[in-house]
Amino acid sequence: MERISLLTSILLRLNDLLSASVLIVAFSLLAYIALQNWHTAIARALCVLLTGVVIVSGGDVLLGQAEHDATIQFLLRAQWLGITLVPAGYVHLSDALLSYSGLLSRRRRWLVALSYGLSLGFFALALSGDLLLRGGIARGPLAQFGAGPLFGLFAIYFAITIGGGLWAVWQVRRLALTPTLRRRLTYLGATFLAPGLAVFPYLVIAGTYDFLSNNVVLLLSAMGAAGVAMMITIMVYSIAFQGLLLPDRLIKQDFIRWGLYGPFVGVTIILFLRSTPVLAKTVGLPLETLLTFGVMIMTVLMPIFVSKIKPYLDALVYRQDRAEIDYLRTLPRNTFTYADLRSLLENTLVVICGALRVDTGFVAAPDDANSYMVKTLVGARRLVKRFVAEHPLNEMMPRLQAAAPGEPGAIPPLDMFLRYDGFCMLPLRSPEGDFLGALGVAYPQGGLTPEARRLIGVLAHQMELALATVQMQQRLFDTLRGMGPEMQLLQVLNTRLEQATPASLDTLEAEVALLPEFPQLVKDALTHYWGGPKLSDSPLLGLRTVRRLIGDQGGSPTRALQAVLRQAIENLRPDDQLDPSAQEWLLYNILELRFLQGKRTRDIAERLAMSESDFYRKQRIAVEEVVRQLALMEESESQ
Repeated sequence: MERISLLTSILLRLNDLLSASVLIVAFSLLAYIALQNWHTAIARALCVLLTGVVIVSGGDVLLGQAEHDATIQFLLRAQWLGITLVPAGYVHLSDALLSYSGLLSRRRRWLVALSYGLSLGFFALALSGDLLLRGGIARGPLAQFGAGPLFGLFAIYFAITIGGGLWAVWQVRRLALTPTLRRRLTYLGATFLAPGLAVFPYLVIAGTYDFLSNNVVLLLSAMGAAGVAMMITIMVYSIAFQGLLLPDRLIKQDFIRWGLYGPFVGVTIILFLRSTPVLAKTVGLPLETLLTFGVMIMTVLMPIFVSKIKPYLDALVYRQDRAEIDYLRTLPRNTFTYADLRSLLENTLVVICGALRVDTGFVAAPDDANSYMVKTLVGARRLVKRFVAEHPLNEMMPRLQAAAPGEPGAIPPLDMFLRYDGFCMLPLRSPEGDFLGALGVAYPQGGLTPEARRLIGVLAHQMELALATVQMQQRLFDTLRGMGPEMQLLQVLNTRLEQATPASLDTLEAEVALLPEFPQLVKDALTHYWGGPKLSDSPLLGLRTVRRLIGDQGGSPTRALQAVLRQAIENLRPDDQLDPSAQEWLLYNILELRFLQGKRTRDIAERLAMSESDFYRKQRIAVEEVVRQLALMEESESQ
């Protein structure tokens, strides 16, 4: 007898742990999908199913701890909100899948509304009266009601919705055009029963607990909970992001991240909390002491474990692209940033000034606007400011640039140093001879001895290398930014083709944002913003965002396109707290002054203190940002 009670105790603890695990998995999936993909009908239907699982699993966890009859009665009836939600969610999901595949039906929409009405009715019956539920087991490990006269009707309704859902999955899979979509729908069909298995009240069926022992029922319940947690995860992965324009590899990566930071950590913590009381009795220590040490250890070890295992899981996702992804992952650590440049220049200046026994030095170099500025300085700031005010950099730098370059690695000769009012200036050049800026230090009392020039030459070479590297990186970053819209459009196109159905192919041809000439069309429309054939006859008039605004713009497609372009530019407006000299403000000001206000290029360049050549380079980057914004607006409009 004692052995049976021990087995029952173990099975009860196992069921308690697995019910909590199902609750954590379902709630994590529900929160993740609701935040990531709520705008699609498929995701909303999945959220309904997961909500039902969360309610029932949460009720199971609470029932395991409840002791008062009134509490048990309330929890058993409240669980029926989740139980009745699931069949309605199945109907909702079936309609969303069929609609996504182009099989639209107004009658099916009414059926969805009817299913929610029926579920609400069954829930009302579960809350009061004996028509649906009555008698049964009211306490203990198998607390449950018995079946009322209408329970069979609910079971039939439940079965019909599951059967109809499986038929819908089969229909959609038959219409799928790509192996990726068919594979996902196969996963969905194999795990479609998971929410139903998780919530259906099997013990309500009269007689179940009479011919099966408690231990058998508890064992079956534990096996079912473990299978449900796994099946729900696969089910949600298979279609949760249908309609979300993300590549399959990114969806897998997101799921790995979610699995590590959500269910894995949550289940581990639950396992720890459930096992701590048993451990406390075994070792004879207070429960609070073990909890304190356990929380401390897990807080430290869990993040370390997750960070260690994540690269190996990512390697499974990026099997074919592992070399590129690994390099991109290490790129931020290897990049020589402007902060690194400033630190290197400052430290080098400190060494030079210390060796020459002078107090002040600075480095001047071109900025983004093709003018010159002091990048860093050491010593007397007021002295440098006064020097720059008396000898403007824009006048002094061309003279330094015109000086004959010296031999790379050789000691700079005296004639390479230009002396200005107590400072000596040395041009800085790249290995190719391009002018990078100038080093200025206070003229030493002992003059520029060969030893001083040798030291300056060696350290100035390090400055040249740093300045050239940062300029090269900036050109690479500008190139990558320029490729951004094209890469994003290719990702969108690839994802749409992965999720292709005959219905989606009909709309794919009309996707203006997917046209290869889309960036050029945007530039032309901006150029003719105040009127012209490249605006009034632009293919951009076919954008969904434009068609939606035609009614608000008095039926004029041209004015609607102007409004969309204006909104895209306004989306790029930086926060007012951002430094006005920041790159974001420069790009926004170019767009507003050039296109929205229609000012001349020369006037804008003078106002923004830049050359016309630099203006055109920045304008190209700004237009690419507008292209990216329009693509994002069009993507959100399609969801």
